[in-house]
Amino acid sequence: AISRTSIDIARMTHGQSPINILLKNRTTAGAKKARVRPSAELRSATMKRAAQLRISEKIEGQDRILSFQGSADILSMPAVQELLARYSREEIRLLLIDLSETEFINSPVWALITLHARKRRNQSKVVIVGMSERIKGSFERMGLQTELLTFADVETARSELQD
Repeated sequence: AISRTSIDIARMTHGQSPINILLKNRTTAGAKKARVRPSAELRSATMKRAAQLRISEKIEGQDRILSFQGSADILSMPAVQELLARYSREEIRLLLIDLSETEFINSPVWALITLHARKRRNQSKVVIVGMSERIKGSFERMGLQTELLTFADVETARSELQD
């Protein structure tokens, strides 16, 4: 249907640009002019901004639980990177990343987590828990299930990974 529409437009133009024809037809037909709001009336609130990421950390011996609340987007990368860099210098047995309250996580944040897991593979385990179906879909499309272990919740992960 898309190619048929473009062919029809090309036939109707008789060699003129389709944009010019559309503009001529619109102005001769008495079309209304577009109303433009003054910039002061445009509000950033009209575009919904994703909730900023909040990270809470729980330390239990050699285990760490990071809980992400909100959206893990490019703006949150420095905070995530700083925590993971600190964990690289500590002796951690298990890092659980709880996404049960996460609305969105983008691929650069996934890359940080995955690279940390690869570097620490021999020293510790990195586990993702509490993924929503939406996040799980993108996680699987990126093929991360081969890189990171996932569990429904913290308790299940701990019981399955006991030494």
